[in-house]
Amino acid sequence: MSNRRALLKTLGVGGVTASLCASRFVVAQTPRTLRLGLSAPMTGDQAQYGADFRRGVELAIEELNAGSLVPGYRFELAVEDSRSDPKEAANVAQKFASSRNVVAVVGDFSSTACLAAAPIYQRAGIIMLTPTASHPDITKSGNYIFRNTPIAEFESNIVADWATKDMNVKRVAMIGRNDDFGRVQSGFLAARSKANGAQVVATEYINAADKDMKPVITKLRAANPEVTYLSMFQVEAALLMQQAREMRFKTTFMSGASLYNPQLINLAGDDANGLLLVSSYFPGDGNPKVQSFVKKFQAKNNSTPSKFAAHSYEAVMMIADSVKRAQS
Repeated sequence: MSNRRALLKTLGVGGVTASLCASRFVVAQTPRTLRLGLSAPMTGDQAQYGADFRRGVELAIEELNAGSLVPGYRFELAVEDSRSDPKEAANVAQKFASSRNVVAVVGDFSSTACLAAAPIYQRAGIIMLTPTASHPDITKSGNYIFRNTPIAEFESNIVADWATKDMNVKRVAMIGRNDDFGRVQSGFLAARSKANGAQVVATEYINAADKDMKPVITKLRAANPEVTYLSMFQVEAALLMQQAREMRFKTTFMSGASLYNPQLINLAGDDANGLLLVSSYFPGDGNPKVQSFVKKFQAKNNSTPSKFAAHSYEAVMMIADSVKRAQS
């Protein structure tokens, strides 16, 4: 527990890119193994996000071990499938807690899954670092719970300002998942849009299992929004876009980074054309640090890394940097 407290203390102040931090640490004579957990959807509709998580995490661990970036330590990975379901995420958290050999967990993907798992990690004294979940209550679960993705309000305000200030949109609508993420992000989008003088003409929610979006589209179309904010994931977004085209619903779709995934294009095809979104990561960024990561990822996976792979990679590097600076 003392080792975890030292790690926790440095993680809490570690707001820098881990792989670039100054190295000041004590080299152990015999390498210690630090076991990290990955809790993510490996099956189900959100499996693409989980696959991106895993590719990012595995690349980071390979770099750490091959380059001895944290001398005296080796990292290994334990992967569990949460299916992005709160019950499964809680079961995974309990499994990691019971094993007593996992020092930190990267995950989970969705806000609902993280909210279910976070109290378990907090009680066990295991660090949980989510690369994606943006609900503000997640990190309120305790001092072992972290994120390295923008909080929902921050991201929502940028999207709403883009629409209602830069684009001068006056009529907006919202459609979100009927879960913690969808409701909280839609709420922030609505509040900011109203504060900027726009009218919220419709708010609708869908369930993850919904396949027929036409009743919701009918309501939205009747409200005639210039912009429709999406607070959802790739599978339901692709269905919505396809059915919106079929019903000739003319609006500009806007979103946060939840839809910044090549899989959305694979699913929706040309129906995704015109989507506007924001992201804290872009693979075309000229920053040398970003380009170094992209090249290493492409060499290993023969694909361009998504935002979710990038944040997962960086989550591991942040944990590793904390180990360095804690000397533990």
